[in-house]
Amino acid sequence: MPNFLPYRFDDATPALVVNDPALPAPWINYLSNGSLHAFLSQAGGGCLWWKSPLNFRLTRYRGWQAPQDGPGFALHVKPRDGGEAWCPTWMPARTPLEDFEARHRPGISEFGARRGSISCQLRFFIAPDEDVLVWDIAVTNHAEKTVELDLFAYAELGLLEWKAEQEWGYYIRNMFKTWWDPELATQNYLYHHQNHPRLRDIPLVFFASDAPVVGACGDRQSYLGPYRSEADPLSVERGRIEPSQCWCGDPCAALQTGLALAPGETRRIRHFLGVLPGALGDFTSVPARQRKLLDRLRDPDWANGQRAKLQSWWAEHLGAASCRLPDLDCARQIQTWTPVQCVHTARYSRSFSQHASGLRGYGFRDTAQDLLAIAPRRPEWALAEFRRLLEHQFTDGHVVHAYFPEERQAPWTSVHSDDHLWLPFVAHALAAETGSLDFLREQVTWLAEDASGTAGEASIWAHLLKTSDFTESKLGAHGLPLILHSDWNDCIGRFARQKRGESVMAAQQYVVALDLLVDLARAQGEFDTAAVLSARRAAMLRAINQHAWDGGWWRRAFDDEGAAVGSAKNRHGRIWVNSQSWAVIAGCGDEGQRLAGLNAVAEHLDTPRGVKKLHPSFPTYPEDMDAFVGYSLGCGENGAIFCHANTWVIQAEAMLGRGDRAWSLFRRLVPHVALQETGLTRYQGEPYAYVSNLVGPENPRFGWANVAQVTGTAAWMDVVAWRHLLGLRPTLDGMIIDPCIPEDWPGFEATRLFRGCSLHIKVRRRGPGAVGVSLLLLDGEVLHQGHTREAFIPAAKISGRARVDIEVELASGHLGSLCK
Repeated sequence: MPNFLPYRFDDATPALVVNDPALPAPWINYLSNGSLHAFLSQAGGGCLWWKSPLNFRLTRYRGWQAPQDGPGFALHVKPRDGGEAWCPTWMPARTPLEDFEARHRPGISEFGARRGSISCQLRFFIAPDEDVLVWDIAVTNHAEKTVELDLFAYAELGLLEWKAEQEWGYYIRNMFKTWWDPELATQNYLYHHQNHPRLRDIPLVFFASDAPVVGACGDRQSYLGPYRSEADPLSVERGRIEPSQCWCGDPCAALQTGLALAPGETRRIRHFLGVLPGALGDFTSVPARQRKLLDRLRDPDWANGQRAKLQSWWAEHLGAASCRLPDLDCARQIQTWTPVQCVHTARYSRSFSQHASGLRGYGFRDTAQDLLAIAPRRPEWALAEFRRLLEHQFTDGHVVHAYFPEERQAPWTSVHSDDHLWLPFVAHALAAETGSLDFLREQVTWLAEDASGTAGEASIWAHLLKTSDFTESKLGAHGLPLILHSDWNDCIGRFARQKRGESVMAAQQYVVALDLLVDLARAQGEFDTAAVLSARRAAMLRAINQHAWDGGWWRRAFDDEGAAVGSAKNRHGRIWVNSQSWAVIAGCGDEGQRLAGLNAVAEHLDTPRGVKKLHPSFPTYPEDMDAFVGYSLGCGENGAIFCHANTWVIQAEAMLGRGDRAWSLFRRLVPHVALQETGLTRYQGEPYAYVSNLVGPENPRFGWANVAQVTGTAAWMDVVAWRHLLGLRPTLDGMIIDPCIPEDWPGFEATRLFRGCSLHIKVRRRGPGAVGVSLLLLDGEVLHQGHTREAFIPAAKISGRARVDIEVELASGHLGSLCK
């Protein structure tokens, strides 16, 4: 790695280590116990929320608004000898530091800094068992004399209802109170807007310490001073907090603690910024509940025990699958940082990050795809969220576009051609991972027609079958699914304003969904149902093959007038990536057509940073006042390198056995690699987390990483890495072994937990150009011998066993038409 990059990976921990906080953008880490959540940047910026960032946002946050990445979680170290105050997170004070290091670990962010003879270590994590953000602080005196100093800890509190605060804050900033409780030694905050949608659930917010507090404040203006910010608080400047509380205005939580450190002494103290749920619903119980909670938090062993429990959860999660590859950058991403990000996307969908405002709730299609990466490691979690998805399905089979389980607000009910079709993907993944079909018989409610209640219930299997019925009821003139509001491409609805436009991608996705449903039907012995679904699949393939082939690649859609979109005849948007990749995934056309489509992607859409979504980009305003979309050229849906869409190209290339091409595309998107190739100043994104898209080459900012963290890229990069590149693909009956690796790799090793058994796999190449499996041994027993594309391990072979060792030998030569 070039030595000018201000970060490194500590793979043993694992951690991302930053030694210069002044990065071009915030690089965040999520902390969570499932109900209390936070993200922190490498400079101490961030936000804290409980349950929902819409209705229970506890602290304020500025994302890209200048000054960006604040107010965050501030700890000012103030020497009493008149020395300058500084922060171990660098921000917000930005005082020069002699040493600095920030470490993002799964679920934990740590900061270490030194100025003069004082060093400070600051660790943030959210306790697994309590809704508390722990500030674990250690201060060391390196001088040869006693040093006295003060610590000023500060968080700017918000009005909980983020959207209402933007619209009506000038009224509702009069609907709260802060107070210092001297008996419990805690700074408290209670919001009480009468129109809050979950009024009785409103929590008490508190800030407490296990050290003596010499000053506390709940009034932001008093703490900061007029026309000041968290960068230079008046309280810090004068060395004391004036005890001030407020019942209106702008709340905060600030604590001052004093330390006298002997030479060489280290003192550890802990602050606790947390919530007591349901305080407004039963306020009389709050004092007793808060006392018991604070007694637990202040126990000397509590914080260490909670941190150990948190680390154990992450170790178990990451330990479910690991790999050793010749490419260390890819291996690190596959076994550590992609599964970490997949936890975050499963928790937050596309809702909240340093870029996303928190407005979107759970996107239906987004969450369904996110669960594909959760099912292998936490199937119980994936099943619980899958049930909640199904509760947002209408009786005719279509689904909502987004839902808000913690907000009690109406879902978004626009009808899209793809949303419901992701449900069979999740169901099949769960069945393949667990080996059980029992969940298909569970009863789940339907969503009422007005989306405000329920409309009876049916089995999960009945819900799944309705997805096909709905698509069959919405076919257009070419026999392809109507676009409706959109398909996976949100802006494709531009071609269906009259509701007659048809989607080729939705048709291809439907074919795959039908494949999965047929498999589930046969496994349940429902052969008549399987026959009906198979006939629908055959009819859809005929329609695709008859109408969607353009001669050199697959068309993308048909507009309201029946004209092809994504055709060589078009001036703009002549070729779109998704219909080429999904043609392979769905098995459209013949092998020559599938290869031609991917070759056209390489010719027309490839860039040094990845594959563009379409080409050429469409002109936009003011050049075209009826533009396809408002995105500038090379941005978003208009010619960006959409990383999510790239994952399906990688899968398609692997399915065709083109390992060099598949891994080349995969490696380009690995964030650390992308940052190195593009340059830190231009790329700007985190080197451990995928982004939604990179700005395309038609734009002057080509290569800029856009929309960080909350993206479906993460789940699909996990899926394609394990199922299609490393080739460990669960089925209802066992595990397919189908590696697809570059020609210069001698092999790889991997472990993978599957149905309670740890699979330890060694893959070795017998000769050059190896595609397909020639030998598979399980604990020395020959399960497969002979040159085929893939081998199979029946589930019965691993049933009841804790571990098996698997040896795989790849054949030399090429399989040609056997590559599917």
